[in-house]
Amino acid sequence: MKTQTSLGSSLNELVLLEIGNELGDYAAMSLAGFGIDAIKLEPREGSPSRRIGPFAAPPPSAIRTARTHLFGSADAPPSASSPVSNNGGGDSRSVFFWRYNLNKKSAALDLDHTATRPLLARMAAKADIVLLSGEIETVEQRLELWRELASQNASLIVCTITPFGLTGPYRALKSTDLTQMAMGGIMAVCGYDPDANLEYDTPPIAPAMWHAYHVAGEYAAIAILAAVNFRDLSGEGQFIDVSVHEAVNTCTEIAIPSYIYNGQVVLRQTARHAFPHITQFRLSKSRDDVYMLASLSPFEREARAFAELADQVGIEHVLKTPEYKQLEKEDSRAAYTYRNDLIEQLVARLPAQEVFERAQALGLAWSPIRRPEDNLTDPHFTARHSFAAIHHPELGRDLLYPGTVAGDGEQPHMNYRRRAPELGEHTSEVLEWSGCDRDEIEKLRALGVL
Repeated sequence: MKTQTSLGSSLNELVLLEIGNELGDYAAMSLAGFGIDAIKLEPREGSPSRRIGPFAAPPPSAIRTARTHLFGSADAPPSASSPVSNNGGGDSRSVFFWRYNLNKKSAALDLDHTATRPLLARMAAKADIVLLSGEIETVEQRLELWRELASQNASLIVCTITPFGLTGPYRALKSTDLTQMAMGGIMAVCGYDPDANLEYDTPPIAPAMWHAYHVAGEYAAIAILAAVNFRDLSGEGQFIDVSVHEAVNTCTEIAIPSYIYNGQVVLRQTARHAFPHITQFRLSKSRDDVYMLASLSPFEREARAFAELADQVGIEHVLKTPEYKQLEKEDSRAAYTYRNDLIEQLVARLPAQEVFERAQALGLAWSPIRRPEDNLTDPHFTARHSFAAIHHPELGRDLLYPGTVAGDGEQPHMNYRRRAPELGEHTSEVLEWSGCDRDEIEKLRALGVL
């Protein structure tokens, strides 16, 4: 049933307070995409994730001005250590921060100042959700206050995201996104094929950067939404303890069921899912040097489609002959090898896009291996509004951000319209929302809270 509002505004009435580091950025941003008022309470020096690179290059005009000031000439190249080399630091051009803090507001204040506690109490009384993230020591230090404030607001939902959760023997261990993927099991099932003796001479590899924090962030967002639903039914808030380590371990495909049920250890395989035995190799290289995922499932329909594709391209084969049918029965490995050789010949004869289009037209699930940026101009993504164009005044242009994976047929469900906030951009607005008048704000400023 069609309504006048979209899911992108479904959480408009809710307020989330976010305090922490990069572990919580994605969860809060996901909820902000559905309209929640996500307020990032940052220390005066800024959230740690503002200092995570890479950093966007400054506009050419700023570079010319800085070079003239430093070197006496706009044409002088900056050294690697020059302020205009943008080699890191806590400036406002962190691409990481921009990516994971869309639609949020920023209020900068000394979170540990004694004068801040009454202010946080006011916020807790008006907020719906508090999201705390970071190392266990930091989160536990802050959690004591928020548990007390939650006792005064029974409907408040408090969620923590820490590397290993608040309990258990690993709770105080240190970790990174990479070590989480290593300990959680994901890394062990990603990599290249073993040799003929099923021994590996290559190490495991990691999936995409920040994979662990994405997984944990999605679990946190789902749990928060469930808690909101429960509160709507009961009036009660909830406490949620999310462990990045546990979240990652749930995303190891069939590795754990295979071991528990069958006592089998899965094998990591090149560009394929890990499996208890070696599966069909799927990679072939096109005429324009693009890797293609091209293989056939054991269905007669796909065999017929591939034979037709080979005919279209002009590759001689015996796939339709009684002799090949007999070979499949008597020596399936030989038949498999013959068919794979044909796939490699076919793919090598054409550009990747043509292979893709011809195969898909015949119902074959083949595809090129694209780089992420290749999708920016993809017509399908464009038609579905998958990327959100968000204006950056400091750059003087729009940047495209991954926006949504679902829509209603006309517009995306997740609604990203605002760039990541500058540090403290909304401090006054947030303080006024909490109930502070101008005199109180000036007093907080005089005390060094702001």
